[in-house]
Amino acid sequence: MRIWKRLSLIPMLMLPLFAQAVNLSGKGYVEARQQERLADASGRSLGQRYEALLEGQMAHKNLRFDGVFLGRYRSQYDVANTDIRDELGREAQLREYYLTWSADAFEIRLGRQQQAWGRADYFRVVDVLNPLDLREFLLPYIDNYSLGRTPRDMLIVDYFADQWEHQWVVAPERKATQLAPAGSDFAMAAMPLARPPEYKRGDGVDVGWRGKTFWQGRDIELYAFRGYHSDAMLAQHQGNWVMEQPRRDFVGASLAQPAGDWVLRSDVAHYWQEGRQLSSGIQKSQRSTALVGFDRNKNDWNLNLQVSATRWHEDTDGDDTVLEGSVSVDKNWYQQRLNTGLIWMVNHQDHASHLWRATIRYNLYPQWDVALTAVVFDGRQTTLFGQYDQQDRLMLTLRRSLSW
Repeated sequence: MRIWKRLSLIPMLMLPLFAQAVNLSGKGYVEARQQERLADASGRSLGQRYEALLEGQMAHKNLRFDGVFLGRYRSQYDVANTDIRDELGREAQLREYYLTWSADAFEIRLGRQQQAWGRADYFRVVDVLNPLDLREFLLPYIDNYSLGRTPRDMLIVDYFADQWEHQWVVAPERKATQLAPAGSDFAMAAMPLARPPEYKRGDGVDVGWRGKTFWQGRDIELYAFRGYHSDAMLAQHQGNWVMEQPRRDFVGASLAQPAGDWVLRSDVAHYWQEGRQLSSGIQKSQRSTALVGFDRNKNDWNLNLQVSATRWHEDTDGDDTVLEGSVSVDKNWYQQRLNTGLIWMVNHQDHASHLWRATIRYNLYPQWDVALTAVVFDGRQTTLFGQYDQQDRLMLTLRRSLSW
């Protein structure tokens, strides 16, 4: 793996080559957020949250370097224990840095980056290349998909043929989903307070292929993936519990096509090798997942509907069918410089649980926005959303957008 780590540094080492005759551009934002728990919730005061995201690009002829810096401060964890404070109190990181070489028929990207697959919003049927950052559960992911994912070192090659576009991806080192530490707001109820050590950390390579074509007005994509699950699961090794990322292999397809005032979107995948967390450890299984979504944009109203079903093919001690869905309604009031939005997500795995998120956003001045957001969780303590029913919150955010 050392050779791959060295290769991932190439984008940084080539920065001096961009010192002359380059085009510089960038964008980002800085924001301040005041958070309060709702009346029926308890726990540590949420306090203030400050965030800055800066994206920069240097381009010279057919070479381009992109970098993304993220900084965060959460006052909520000033009085937490050392582990939580170090993990969530303050963050400053160069999240992404990658070099792109473009030609007529090729594009090659090397470095720490993200690559999204599929047509689904919120639900990851084929979008497996980047693990999630769940330290604040799905809240950052719903706001901004790129902040909900964890970038990783990858080599991505795109080839643009007459009828098909092909993409090959190689990710040389495993990267696991980031979970909230014990004692923080979004620590998973089922996770032990002290996590076992990781087993074979970093070993293994993820490889993937995507093919894309247009046929009779339909945008069609095909996928193949062989690698490892992004979630580290509990398994027994030599009599001890360890965290392990099991094998994951699948084939899938996506579709998008207009249908009158609507746009139909769909993702389907069959995982012929997939790990599943059971009380006894990790079970090697197979599963099939299908998602159908509909979008409509009319008179500044945006409506999105999605339904997803997953079927596990082996008998387990868990529920073998998982149903999920979402409804998103958004309205732009341009004359009033106002935007309103409502998202409802539901998960049914043995029992139903829900997430509600309502937002009112107002444009104060050019590049200045203020937003009021409410998030509510509901369901049994053993369900996906219900385990966070004490984390209902109200957030007031002031953001200043940047560009240069």
